[in-house]
Amino acid sequence: MTETASEEVTEAQLKKEFDDLYMHIFKYIRDFVSIPTQKYNLTFEAFMVMDNVARSKNGQTLVELAKLEGVSKSAIARQVNVLLKENYVMQKVDPNDRRVKYITLTAAGSRVQRNLSQATDERFHRWLEFFGGKEEAERFIKVLHKANERAIAAGFVGFDSLHDKRRNSNRSRNSHGRTAE
Repeated sequence: MTETASEEVTEAQLKKEFDDLYMHIFKYIRDFVSIPTQKYNLTFEAFMVMDNVARSKNGQTLVELAKLEGVSKSAIARQVNVLLKENYVMQKVDPNDRRVKYITLTAAGSRVQRNLSQATDERFHRWLEFFGGKEEAERFIKVLHKANERAIAAGFVGFDSLHDKRRNSNRSRNSHGRTAE
């Protein structure tokens, strides 16, 4: 954003700048990291679930994966369903508690996870070079961390909470001096 010392940036100008950045940068970051996963009919989010499963010796439960990813159990279940459909993971029932199912990689899932780990590492290094090096990337990541911390403090934990109408409508009522139901 360019401005002179005598110009003060208005909120409308900031919104326009944010909208432009979203359209030209942020949405393409998602596309950039997702390109390697498309070949395997996956999203980057599904790959991240696979990666967490791969790091576990005995598999992960939906609850454990949800905690690791910082999202709801239903959000993880959607990703796991895609992985099950593609035969990249399987569910094993806990012999001591049949209600508990552990998600583990299949042989095909292990191959795909290794291939995607290598491809995403290579893309990250390309991004780092494009970004201007490690120091610039660290500053960018620091700003994103601060935004994330503020979002969590405001009650937004994971994508699902942004769309929880009941929760957000209660927050909105409270902020306008009315009591929540």
